[in-house]
Amino acid sequence: MPCFGHGIYTGHIIRPTQVMDAAMSSSTSTRLAATGIVYLEGADAAGFLRNQLTNDVRRLGPDRHFLAAWCDAKGRTQMVARVVATSDGWYLLMPREILPAAVKRLTMYVLRDDVRIHDVSDTTELVGHIDHAEAPDVGVTVATDERLHIGLESTIDGCRRSLSILLNREADDATPSDEALWRLSGIDAGVPDIGLATQGEFVPQMLNLHWLMAIDFDKGCYPGQEVVARLHYRGRLTRRIFRLQADGAPPMPGTLVTDADNNKVGMVIEAEAADETTTRLLAVVAVDRISEAIQLADARRLAPLDLPYATPA
Repeated sequence: MPCFGHGIYTGHIIRPTQVMDAAMSSSTSTRLAATGIVYLEGADAAGFLRNQLTNDVRRLGPDRHFLAAWCDAKGRTQMVARVVATSDGWYLLMPREILPAAVKRLTMYVLRDDVRIHDVSDTTELVGHIDHAEAPDVGVTVATDERLHIGLESTIDGCRRSLSILLNREADDATPSDEALWRLSGIDAGVPDIGLATQGEFVPQMLNLHWLMAIDFDKGCYPGQEVVARLHYRGRLTRRIFRLQADGAPPMPGTLVTDADNNKVGMVIEAEAADETTTRLLAVVAVDRISEAIQLADARRLAPLDLPYATPA
C-alpha cells in the first residue's frame, strides 16, 4: 500500500485510498534541523520530569520512549515532547523554535534539585526515517554506541516512521533534508507539534494526546493537572484534532478555521503540501461542527480525512 494517501473521513472507520501523492522511494531518510534536542540528567531528573510532564517517566526503561505534554497552570499545552529514556538521562525532542524558552522555563523549576538541563541540538544530529528496514516497533528504542533509533507512530497508510538520534557526531552529508516530507508524515500519523503560534491554546486532550498515550491519568500532580483530570473525568471533549485537506498552499500554524458565516470553529496546528495542488493539515476543530461546511480564513473549503487511530466519542 502506498504511503501518504488521503484516507477519506468515514467516522471512526479508516479507509485509506490507494493514492500516491508524495514522490518518495520505498525508504526515505532526512535530516531534521527544525527539531531541537534537550538532554536532562542528574539524581533528581526522573522526579523532576515526573512532576512537570503529563506522562510518567518512571515507567520508561532505557529501551522505551513516549510522547508527553508540558502545560501551564491553566492546563494549556506549552510543549509536546518526545521523551526518550537512556540509562543515564532523558532526551526531549521538540520544535527548535520553542526550545530556548522551554529550557529557560524548565530551569526555573529546578530550584535545589540535582537536575542538569542541556540544549544538545548543535552537538547531536536527528534523522527521520520512513519505512526504514530496521525501524523499531512504536515506543521502542534500540540503542548503540553511535545512535538511538526510536520507533514512531505509523501513517494512516501504514508507512513506518522512526527517528535516529546520532550521538556526538554529524549526519552523513549525503543524507538530504526534506522537512516538508517529514512534516507530512507526522500529519498523516495524526501526531501534533506545538510551535510558537499555537502555544498555550489547547488542553492536551484537544490535541488527541490521550489517544496517543501521552497522558498518565494515574500519576501525581504536574502543572495544569487539575484541569486535565477534570476534563477527563467530568467534562466532555468539545474540540479536538482532525486531519483535513484543502486546495492550494499550506496555511500557517495558528490560521483560523471558520464556518460559512466566518465564525471561528477551530485553528490550524500544522500543514504541509501533499502535492502541487493540495494540502493536508491537522487542526483543532469543534466536534459538533466538523460535519458542516468549514473553511480556512481565506475561504478555502476543508474536507475531513481519517486519522490512523480511533477517536471514541
